[in-house]
Parts: sequence; structure tokens; C-alpha cells
Amino acid sequence: MGEHILEYPEIEIYISNLSPSKLDELGQLSWFECHKRLHMLYQEALLETINGTNQTIKETFLVHGKVKVLVLETITLSVWRHNIFPCLCNIQISKEKVFAVFTVLYHEITAFGLLETLVFYSDCVESLQDTAVELLDYCVGSILQIINRDVPKVLHEKLDELTVQEELRHHESNIVHNLAVKSISVIRYLAEAFEHLPLSITSRFYNNHDVPMLLCKVIEMAPWFTTGTDGKQYHFVDGNWRKRLSTDEAINKSEGQAWLSLRQVLLDQRFLQHYEINDYRRQQLCKLIRHLHDDILDQLSPLAELKHFLCQLSVANLPTPPARPLILELVAEFGDKLLRKFENKWEKLTIKQADMLRDLDINQIRSIAKGLSETYRTLDLVEPEPAKCGNCGEPAASRCSRCKSEWYCGRECQVKMWNKHKSMCTLISDQSVSQ
Repeated sequence: MGEHILEYPEIEIYISNLSPSKLDELGQLSWFECHKRLHMLYQEALLETINGTNQTIKETFLVHGKVKVLVLETITLSVWRHNIFPCLCNIQISKEKVFAVFTVLYHEITAFGLLETLVFYSDCVESLQDTAVELLDYCVGSILQIINRDVPKVLHEKLDELTVQEELRHHESNIVHNLAVKSISVIRYLAEAFEHLPLSITSRFYNNHDVPMLLCKVIEMAPWFTTGTDGKQYHFVDGNWRKRLSTDEAINKSEGQAWLSLRQVLLDQRFLQHYEINDYRRQQLCKLIRHLHDDILDQLSPLAELKHFLCQLSVANLPTPPARPLILELVAEFGDKLLRKFENKWEKLTIKQADMLRDLDINQIRSIAKGLSETYRTLDLVEPEPAKCGNCGEPAASRCSRCKSEWYCGRECQVKMWNKHKSMCTLISDQSVSQ
């Protein structure tokens, strides 16, 4: 695959000018161009990873010292999602303008997905330095969210029955799930780069957040599996729920990342220096041995080391608790500063953003919708999976003939989704005609 989404001069300009969004400017007309640029950078980074080509995106982020910006951007969007999005869902929003709210919601996935792609490399993690504590706290918070809520249902053919507000909340639930699964991978990348980070990050990892127990809980819960409203079993792969097939491997990608993260956390040389293993923790860890059967070990051979460690732990005497060194602890400040800045102002800020939506005229909406539709369509270059039906999620061979932005498996699903799709289709199609 030789295609590129961005040329080098564009990459250089986009990254060098990158700065965190301002919370009270999310959803403004000019902001959508920022989202479009970041999304294209994310797609280009994925394309470079898939092709194994030169790492232009990664190197340019490092040269300009902008990896930290992605952490701050992700946290900004998280604050918006927790404090403004629920209020917006209680405000009547027209179907023509609801995509603007979804775009802000989706921007968190864009920023964090690009960050996940970059921190696979230890030099990108090292460039974070003190900002790594912000990233660690964000990842732990994201994982806790799926531990403390039900796994979202796959709605199968019922999306067309949802109100605008219900559909937004459904998308938010899936985005939260996606962020948590990505966070599990990022936890692993941070652990792999401990030697490049301040010592307080390691201490916070094991003592403040108890990441080993957090990962144990996630693995036991198995939030990468769910049941659809059609009664069928689904698993979470590459950010989407897909039907489980008899030909699927014993362990899917999401579950595999969780196991590899736990392996890295437990087998790291710093583990016993910072982590006290008591009876409860040993019991929880050793419960996982039953999951590490031969099919899983054949698929992910590095887990054999983890199983050996857990089996030894189950019969060994508890190690002497480590003497914790005196460490100057870093504090995650960015999110707290945002919360303090807008304390008691969330309702006012929600009204301001709702007014911004109402002020967008039909031509502006069409222009934004068309631009974003073309940007998202470039995912065809980086997504190895076939297109999915917008209604039932099955593989799809046909696109909407008017806007070319939605896929369907057949006529029946297209008819069922028409009431939902009509507004966006008209916006995009009309904009295409006017250009």
C-alpha cells in the first residue's frame, strides 16, 4: 500500500502548530478544522504503522515536542465529556446539528488513538516526562469507568428507534469502552518505558493506582465480550463490536493486550521493589491461572512466563514487603486546573455551546459535514477490515448512492436506517452539488 493521506509539508505545518483545544471553544466553527487536521494525522500514523514505512509522524512530533500536547488534548476532551456532554444531551438538538456534538465526542478517540500509536515507541514516552503522570491517571480513570458500568449492548437493528439523545448516549458508551481498551495498551507501553520516566511514575503505578489489581479485575470481567439485542455473542475488536464466530482465535486483540499488559507489570524488575504482595493480592493474581490454558499459550507464547510466575507465587512464601524509598511525588495538575477554572460554570458553558450550534447556518453545517465526511472516508486506506453496515454491523458491499458516506449490507437495512441517515445524507449531498 503506497498511498499517503498527508504530504510532508502538511505534516510539518499541522504538528508544529498543534496546541491543546480550549474547553470553551470546542465546537466553534474554526475548531472543526483543527479536528480534521488531527484526524488526518492519526490516519497517516496508522498508515505508516501498517505499511512499516518511515515514521514521519512520530519523528515530527518528537522534533516539535508535541507528544505532550496530545495528552493535554485528551484530558480536555475528557473534562468536556464528563461535565458538558451530559448537559447537552438534555437540550433539544436538531438532527441536522447533532453530528457536531458527536464530532466533539469523537475527538477524544482521535487524540488518544494518535497518542496510543506514538507511545508504542519508548522515545515518545520519554518525551512526556512529568506529563506521563497525567497520562497514567487518565488511563486508570478510563479503565475504572468500564469496571464501574455495564458493558454496552450491541443494538443490532434498533438504532433507528433511538431518539437523538439516546443515540448520542449510545455512541458515548461505545467511545468510553474504546478509550478503556486503548488505555490498557497504553498502560503496557508506560510500564515498558519505566527506565525513561521519573521514579515517581513507577511508585504511582504500583502504590497509588494498584495497576496489577486493576488489570486482574478487567481480565476477570472480560469487557471485550457482550451480547447483542439479537441474542448473539459479540467481541470488541479494533474499536468495534463484531459477531463471534467459531473460527475466531481463542483470545481476541483486546483481551490479548490486557494479558500482555499484566505480564509486563508483574515481570518488570521494579515490581517487587515497589509492590507489596499480601494474601488478598496473591489470591486475586493466582485466580488468573485457570484462564491460561494451552490454546491461549499457543496463541500468545509470552504468557507462558506469566503463568510460570503465577504458579510460583501460588506456592511460595509471601515476600518481605519492600522498604519504600522516599520519592518526591508528581501530581496530575492539568485536569484539576480545568475543573477549578470552570467550577460552577458548567451550565453556563453548556448554554454557550448550545447557542454555538444554533448559530451555525445551513451552509456552514453542509460545509463542515462534507469536509468531515471526506476525512473519515480516507479510513478506507488504513482499515484492513471490510466496511460494516450502518444498521446491523454486518459486512457491507454497497454505499449510499447520494452521499457515499454510509454503507449497507442490503436494501432492507438501508430502508430501516433512512430516517436516521436522511438529514446527514442531504447535508453532504447538497454540499457536493453546490461545489
